[in-house]
Amino acid sequence: MSDRELARLRDEILQCDRDLVAVMARRRALVHRIGAAKRRMGLPVTDPAREATVARRAAEMAREAGLNEELVRDLVWKLMAAARAEQQEQQAQGAAEKAPTPKKANLGGC
Repeated sequence: MSDRELARLRDEILQCDRDLVAVMARRRALVHRIGAAKRRMGLPVTDPAREATVARRAAEMAREAGLNEELVRDLVWKLMAAARAEQQEQQAQGAAEKAPTPKKANLGGC
């Protein structure tokens, strides 16, 4: 293999990394939309059964693609943990925005 061939392959890996980050950004945008829908519907952020289903499905897809199932499952769990944290933060911000503004007590000139 020549230096030129190696550089070309590394450029392809770089493009794969760009694609991976773009997919993660797209997933994050969907997470925000789902978080907003959950808030409107009064649903909790966490759904352990759904998360388990997503992780199992990712492991199955990894197996079918000849990838390390555990690696893919771990990555998906980390993505879901980040999504949970962002949705919890969004939910807390939404609750703070809906909270009534405390009225100042009239202390009679004190």
